Amino acid sequence: KKGFIVRLSGTLILGGLIVVLVWLVGLKSRRRWSLPPGPTALPIVGNLLVLDKKAPFKTLLEWSKIYGPVMTVYMGLNRVVVLVGYDTVKEALVDQADDFTGRGPIAFMVRASRGYGISNGERWSQLRRFTLTTLRDFGMGRKGMEEWIQEVSSQLIDRIQSTKGMLGLCNQ
Repeated sequence: KKGFIVRLSGTLILGGLIVVLVWLVGLKSRRRWSLPPGPTALPIVGNLLVLDKKAPFKTLLEWSKIYGPVMTVYMGLNRVVVLVGYDTVKEALVDQADDFTGRGPIAFMVRASRGYGISNGERWSQLRRFTLTTLRDFGMGRKGMEEWIQEVSSQLIDRIQSTKGMLGLCNQ
């Protein structure tokens, strides 16, 4: 029994040292990236245990009084920069929109969509550029294209109204 307890306590001490080491490395990396201040996060769970479960925004609002309107919070292992207040959000999303556009990738969505259909990332930007260039080549944004679309739409509406919604597919 004594040998088991000694091995168990040695394992616990080693595990505790590893947790403290990971925590210290996390603090150093926060300083290296010059992130905004924020509450100290626990290893692995981050700040999740401290957030109000029913209204996490209330906790974030309280923290903003301590750390300011821009702060770093850890949701588990994910680092999140939180903006609090109308003026702060407006400055980030309107005045400095180019610096703040985009979102971090959501692993499940990237795998499920294979990078298509998500307005995020390099692949989406390339597809958007290609699509807009191609549409412009076909006349998108030009007066002629707009008039043609209105004419065809008008003809389609007339056709639908004349057949009372039946386009010939169901009445054969």
